[in-house]
Amino acid sequence: MPASKAVLCAALAVSALLGTSPAQARFGKRDTASSSSSSSSRSTSRQSSSSQESRGARAHPASAIGQPHEGSHGNRRTHPASAVGRERTPRGDDAPRRRAMRVRRPPPGAIVAGAVIGATHPGFAAARPAQRAVREPEDTVPLLVRMGVQGDLLGDAGAMGLFMAMDGRHLGLDARITGMSLPAMDGSDATDRITLLSAHASAALWAGERGRLRLEGGVASAHAPDILFVGPSFAASVEACIGASPVDLEARIQAVPFPHRQVDAQAGLAVHVGSLHLRGGWRALYLNDAGHTTGEKQIERLTGPYLGLGLTF
Repeated sequence: MPASKAVLCAALAVSALLGTSPAQARFGKRDTASSSSSSSSRSTSRQSSSSQESRGARAHPASAIGQPHEGSHGNRRTHPASAVGRERTPRGDDAPRRRAMRVRRPPPGAIVAGAVIGATHPGFAAARPAQRAVREPEDTVPLLVRMGVQGDLLGDAGAMGLFMAMDGRHLGLDARITGMSLPAMDGSDATDRITLLSAHASAALWAGERGRLRLEGGVASAHAPDILFVGPSFAASVEACIGASPVDLEARIQAVPFPHRQVDAQAGLAVHVGSLHLRGGWRALYLNDAGHTTGEKQIERLTGPYLGLGLTF
């Protein structure tokens, strides 16, 4: 009996040593049995997952931002199956990944300011066509030439005058001549003739489409029957349109302080018909020889209406 027990124990030991035992995995190599068992467990989990997919309850594995999702069911992702007992090649895509978090940076201050301005002023951000700088035309023409003839009825005297003037943007010239005929003071039928001349340079204090204001300065002369006077002369004149009508208001005054005294003033209206204009108004003339002729002052005060016709170009 003791010998048979020893033989039986030896046989059991040999069978235990020679029997199939789970293979041990070496360093760096996967266990086949564990792979099979994991494969079978994955197969079982896939079958259960397939049944859950039909009911729409399968979880979606996370994927990295920027990578397209695989599968024909939009967000659902299919997993390739592997045979039971066959080692499955590891794939980097199967490893669960955490979704990368994008840090939103606050918008720059310029964008915030633009958004605030666009919200408060709706038309501010609208695209506007580029506007070309257009230079506005000057109110006055480069050169204006005026000339005309004028007749005066100054009491017992009659006068006829000519004038010609040129106006630039601000500077100009003015020349006038007036011839008068007066009855003699001795009671005879004789006629005394007086000729007045003036030549001025003018400067416009205001010049525009609606009118002009001038200051003038120059020389003037008075030719009497027995004496000739020449002295400095000063004048001021204005022309202004009346509303949108073709009628202008005009006025002028001239003064000679010495050697004789002369004041010539007139005011009236001018009607423009194209470049032609008809003028009419009232004129007053004062002449004083200051005693240079006979030692006694000889004074003439003449007033009356005037009519004129002129051209402007």
